[in-house]
Amino acid sequence: MIRKQIKNFGTEYFGRLKAALLNRPFNSLARIREQNYSDYLWDTVPDIDNYLKEHEAYQKLLEDNGVEVFLVHDYVDKNQELLNYLPNLTYMHDIAVVSSKGAIISSMSTPARNAESIAVKEALVNLGIPVFHHFQEHEAFEGCLLILPTTMLIANTERHSPQVIKNFISKALQIFEEVIYVDIPQERRFMHPDMIYNRVTHNLALYYPPAYNSVLLYTNEGCKAINFKQYMEQKEVELVPMNSREQQYWGSSFVPLEPGKIIHYDLALNRQTRSYLRQRGVDIIDFHPEHLLAGGGSLRCLTLRLWRE
Repeated sequence: MIRKQIKNFGTEYFGRLKAALLNRPFNSLARIREQNYSDYLWDTVPDIDNYLKEHEAYQKLLEDNGVEVFLVHDYVDKNQELLNYLPNLTYMHDIAVVSSKGAIISSMSTPARNAESIAVKEALVNLGIPVFHHFQEHEAFEGCLLILPTTMLIANTERHSPQVIKNFISKALQIFEEVIYVDIPQERRFMHPDMIYNRVTHNLALYYPPAYNSVLLYTNEGCKAINFKQYMEQKEVELVPMNSREQQYWGSSFVPLEPGKIIHYDLALNRQTRSYLRQRGVDIIDFHPEHLLAGGGSLRCLTLRLWRE
C-alpha cells in the first residue's frame, strides 16, 4: 500500500500546528458496557453514534484551521484487528509524544490500555516517524510535555512509575538540555502532565499551582530543586493560575493551533481566566462537548500532534 508520509515532525518548537494523528474508534466503542466501563477508565457508557459524530466534527475543525489530519486505521496493517479491541486508543495524546528526534511511546499503566502502543508505534513508523524511545511493557509511563525547545517536563502522576522516570531522564537528556521533574498528587484528576500545565503563547501558559509539590531540574551537570513559577519567569514565561474547578474540567488540556490561538472545551475555563487570556490577545475557539465527555478526556487527549512549525 502506498501511503503519504509526513515530511517534517516534532512538536517542541511552538509554531503553527501542521499535522496530527487521530483515531476514530469505529468498532471498539461497542466493547464498553454498563458492567465494564469503569474497567476501561470511562466515566459512562458512550452513545456510539453521537460520540463518533462529535469526534468527526473535531477532526473537521482541525482541518478547517489548516491542520493535516492522519487517521490511525489508515497506517496500521499488522495490527488492524487489534484496533477493534482498544476503545481508549481514541485518546492518542496519552500514548506518545513526537519530538524532532523521534517519538517517545508510552507504556500504559492499566490492563485495558496495555496494547495501545503497539498500534500507535506501527502507525508512526508507517508515517515515516522514527522511534526515539519505546517504554517496555509494565514500565508505567504515560506521557511527558515538551514545554520549550530545550526543556522536557515529566510529572510523576498516578500512571507513572518513579523508577521508570528516573531511568528515562538520562536518555531524555541526550536530546534535551533540561528535564523538569514534578512530583504531583497521585489522583485521577492529575492523571497526565497536561492536567497541570500547557502553553498558550511563547510567553504565556496555564498551570495549577497546588499540584507542584516538589520540582527538580535535571541537566547533564546534575540536579537541583527549583521553584517552578520563578524558573519559568526566568525563561520569560508568565504562568496564569487555574482554580480547582478549572483544573478538574481540563483547564490546561487544550489544543494550541498556534501561539495565541487555541481550541478548547467551552466549559473548561471560568469567565475571569477567559477574559484575561483575551486581553492578552488569545483567540479561543470553543468546542462544546456532550458525548465526548463519556471517556473523561479533553480534545488534547484525542490529538497526537506530529508537527509544529
